[in-house]
Amino acid sequence: MQDNRIFIMNGPVITVDVSKGSCHFQPYIENGKPMCKPKVLKDTIEGFDNLAKTMNKLKERSSNSTIPVVFEATGVYHRCLQKYLDDNKIPYYIISPLMSAAYRKTNINSNKTDDLDCGHIAKCFYGEQDLRVYKKQASIYEDLRHTNRYYESELNFLRQRKTSFRALLDIIYPLIDKCFKGHSSLYDEVPMTVLKLYPHPKLLLRHKEETIVNRVTSKVNHDKKFVEKIVSLMYEGACKCYSGCDEDDKEVNRLKETIISLQEQVLKCDEILKELIEQARKVPYFKYVVSITGVGLNLASRLVAEIGDITRFENRKAITAYAGLNPKIRQSGDIDGTHLAISKKGNRHLRCLLYLGATCNYRLKKHDSLYEFNQKKRQQSTNPLKKKAANIATAHKLLVIIYALSKSNQEYNS
Repeated sequence: MQDNRIFIMNGPVITVDVSKGSCHFQPYIENGKPMCKPKVLKDTIEGFDNLAKTMNKLKERSSNSTIPVVFEATGVYHRCLQKYLDDNKIPYYIISPLMSAAYRKTNINSNKTDDLDCGHIAKCFYGEQDLRVYKKQASIYEDLRHTNRYYESELNFLRQRKTSFRALLDIIYPLIDKCFKGHSSLYDEVPMTVLKLYPHPKLLLRHKEETIVNRVTSKVNHDKKFVEKIVSLMYEGACKCYSGCDEDDKEVNRLKETIISLQEQVLKCDEILKELIEQARKVPYFKYVVSITGVGLNLASRLVAEIGDITRFENRKAITAYAGLNPKIRQSGDIDGTHLAISKKGNRHLRCLLYLGATCNYRLKKHDSLYEFNQKKRQQSTNPLKKKAANIATAHKLLVIIYALSKSNQEYNS
């Protein structure tokens, strides 16, 4: 079992400034009293052995049997350190980079160096009173989060491929996607197959429509009538467009290669999403999340992946702070703590998904409680909110609803 005690922030600690390639760590006997200068920590067996030796020396100097470690969340760079600490049952704290940055600003000399960063992390550790030892979630939640982050990274690759595809299309087939607007999406199977087989208007116009239809129909899962409609519209568009390159230019081959790469990436993302949904179905509160208006299987799975074990949050304030949707309070002169914005100091992945859920719900116009809340914020007589602000407020409301449904074991009742 992992040690989940809350340590009083006045004892010994080892701070680690994590970065790509190598880290720096510094042991502290107590607040303001480092045992030695920062040392280099490499993600190697030898590097972690040196960390263990320093920890043993600190135990002897402080008479403490357990020494916690504190470091910033740094995407993937802290994963090796985290795995080592988990394997050796060493308690640790993960702090937000924004939190340590705030302590860095309090220093007159606000330079950022490896030596100074360990000290800023120490100040953050000793200065904060509500830090808790990181508690690793059950494997189902850890696996879900990793799958979702993998899905997000592959989605980014997909967006890049789409950007490249659109850039080439604007040169070779300008405005071709406008031809079948309302009938099909540019990225649907039929238009993409036509463009892959005939990556230049001249190559398309060399053939009769019937020949193109028969060839495309043999390669797609659509009936012939639908293919005929799309091909007819694209044929008409090809007759009108003036291409920015010749049929034997490099851009033409590049378009074909980009389409193949794009379609492969779409299939890859679909496979990952399918895996993600299957994993999410095993989470007890998944069925409550997917019951909310505007939240489908895709979004529900990703929300559950980022929230994780919802029972670890003591109240709704804790979960909204985790998402960074808690109010940012400023106090200056005669302005007494006016709520002007959200903190954004939490999980940005979760925050973005909640915002997406709020916008999807509003577009459906089902007039459920979430929609009515969003509409009310936009139309209130005193300080009506603009679109983005109203959606942020609704994202907060959505998270509170998810928390309440999971606590009461109830599905969404609009």
